[in-house]
Amino acid sequence: MTGERWQLLPPLDDDEYATLKADIAEHGVLVPVVIDAETGDVLDGHHRLRAWQELRAGGVKVPNYVREVRRFADDDERLGFVVAANLFRRHLTRSQRAEVVARLRAEGWSLRRIGEAVGVHHDTVREDLSIVGNPTIPERVERKGGGTYPARRPRRAPSIVVETDRDERRAAAALKTLGESAPAKLLGLIKAEERARDLRLAERRQAQVPERVTADGFELRCGDLREAWADIPDGSVDAIVTDPPYNDEGLSLYGDLARLAARVLKPGRLAAVYAGHGRLDERMALLAEGGLSYVWHGVNVLPGQHSRITRLMVYGRHRCVLLYSAGRFTPRKWIYDSYVAEGRGGPESRPLHPWQQVVGTMRHWVLMASEPGETVLDPFLGSGTCAVAALSEGRRFLGGDNDPGCVETTRQRLEELLAGEGAGASLPPTSEEVGAT
Repeated sequence: MTGERWQLLPPLDDDEYATLKADIAEHGVLVPVVIDAETGDVLDGHHRLRAWQELRAGGVKVPNYVREVRRFADDDERLGFVVAANLFRRHLTRSQRAEVVARLRAEGWSLRRIGEAVGVHHDTVREDLSIVGNPTIPERVERKGGGTYPARRPRRAPSIVVETDRDERRAAAALKTLGESAPAKLLGLIKAEERARDLRLAERRQAQVPERVTADGFELRCGDLREAWADIPDGSVDAIVTDPPYNDEGLSLYGDLARLAARVLKPGRLAAVYAGHGRLDERMALLAEGGLSYVWHGVNVLPGQHSRITRLMVYGRHRCVLLYSAGRFTPRKWIYDSYVAEGRGGPESRPLHPWQQVVGTMRHWVLMASEPGETVLDPFLGSGTCAVAALSEGRRFLGGDNDPGCVETTRQRLEELLAGEGAGASLPPTSEEVGAT
C-alpha cells in the first residue's frame, strides 16, 4: 500500500515517532488505518502502519492493526478527509501550516474553505500563502458560497472497519461494486457484501437471458419449475440435489418439486432436498403427497453460531437434508448422512445470492446421490452452487430458476469453472473420502 501523495503534514520527529511506536508495542494500533477502497492507498495512519510493521519485523507480538476501508468519490474528497483527520492531531508551526495551506490552494480550494479546514481566518490563509508564495491555481477554483466556482464540502465517505488483509480485500471489493450507491456512513462488512450482492443480482436481472442456455456438460433454463421442465422425459434424471426457499411463500414449492421428481427421476434414485427447520413436518408431508418415498434424514453441520430462534431458545447449527426416492429406494453405495462444513459453513468468499450454500456441502450430496457421468437436476439454481459441485465431480447438470439473475450468475460461474478459474479444483474432502462414520 502506498499513499505518499496524501501525506500533507510533515513527518513526526524522532522522539514523537519513538513514543508512538512504544505505545503501539504496548497497546496495539488503537486508531484505524484508513485505506482507500479504490486504490489501496493509505490515507491516514502512515506512521502507525510503519511502526506496526517494524515491530512485527522485530519479533514483537502486536495484534493485527484495525483498518477502515473507505470509498471516496474523487481526489477532492480524499484531500478533505486527510485534512480533517490529521490537522488537529498535530501542533504545526506557522511555516508547516503554510505548506499545508499552499497544497490545498493548489488543489483549487477557496481561501475561506481552507480557513475553515485549518481553523484560521481566511485573511490568515492569505498571509500564510505569502510565506511560501501563491501556488498555481487550477482553472476551476471552488469558492465558498457558490457562484462560478461552487464550493463542495467533503461528505462522509462510505467505509468499513476490518482487521485482516482478507477482509480488507473483501471490503474494497464490496465498496467498488456499490460505487455511488454506497451509503455515506460506516458499514458492516457483511451488510456491505449483501448490498453488493443484491446490486449484482439486480444488474444480472437486466441481462437478456434466453429461456435455455446449453453448453458442454450443462443446460440451464429460466422459468417456473412447473413449466420449464415439462418436456424432460420421464425417468431420465439420475439424481436431484436442490435447495428450495425456506420461507412460508416457498412452502408449496415442495409439493411442485415432489411431483417433478417423481416423474423425471429414474426408479429408486435419490432426491436430496435441503429444508429449513420451520414447518419441516409440512414440507415432508408435501414431498410424500407429491409421490416421493421417504428414505433418510441427513444434515449439514455448520460450525459456529448460525441461527437463533428466540421463541424456542434454540441455537441452530445444522441444515436439514431430506432424502427421498422415486418409488422404492434402490441402494447403490454407502451413504454418509452428515457433512461437517469447513469454517463456519457460511457463504463463499464471493457471496452471490441471499441463500447461497458452500460448494463443499452440495458436493457431498451430489456424490451421495449420483455416479460420474450421470445427470443431476437442480430446479432452484440460486447462485449455481450445485451446478459447480456437479460439474466439478464429472456429472452432467440440468438447472433452472425463475429469476433471470440467478440463471445468469450460474452461467458465469460455470464458464469460469470450465475455463479453469472456478472453485472446483480446491474443494474440501467429503465424509466418504476421510472415512467418517
